[in-house]
Amino acid sequence: MSEEMDAQTRAAKGMAFTGAALGVFLLATTVAQLPADVVGSRLTAQRESFRLFWPQGMQLFTNAAGREFTVAYHHDEAAGTFVPITRTAGDRDYLAGLDRGSYADLVRLLAAVRELPAGHWRDCAAATVPGCADVIATAPKLALNSRFSAEKPCGRTVFATERPSREAFVRHVVRVAVVDVACAPR
Repeated sequence: MSEEMDAQTRAAKGMAFTGAALGVFLLATTVAQLPADVVGSRLTAQRESFRLFWPQGMQLFTNAAGREFTVAYHHDEAAGTFVPITRTAGDRDYLAGLDRGSYADLVRLLAAVRELPAGHWRDCAAATVPGCADVIATAPKLALNSRFSAEKPCGRTVFATERPSREAFVRHVVRVAVVDVACAPR
């Protein structure tokens, strides 16, 4: 019976320690969110340094409403269609964000976009990529090696920089670049 009481006492002490530790973490994270005039400049500087390494503070996760996004579209000239090559992390293809393959596709997209010279982009203010058809038709084409996976389409590709709209939950095209993507080795 005394062994049973010792086990219960140890369990109670463990739960008390866990509860105290969680309480300290809650207090520390709450204080870290207070404005600079409340917590002082020292704690604010520490918080800003920590945000550099905390993933949710990185540009990928923050200020989505004010950011521009680059999307790749396969352009079938004969049909006049634009099929997205890249998808958002929450897309069904990525198991609504559970599959981390979306990060690899994002890296591939950004690597391809970085190869484009700044003068290759053409301004186009349209609600969708098909609205930029005139600009795309006259834009210079650049040949790029594929950085996308082998199952992604290759050939005529349009990179579109899109910015969220303040009026609706959609993005609008800001500028486009046309490239001919060489097929990835199979």
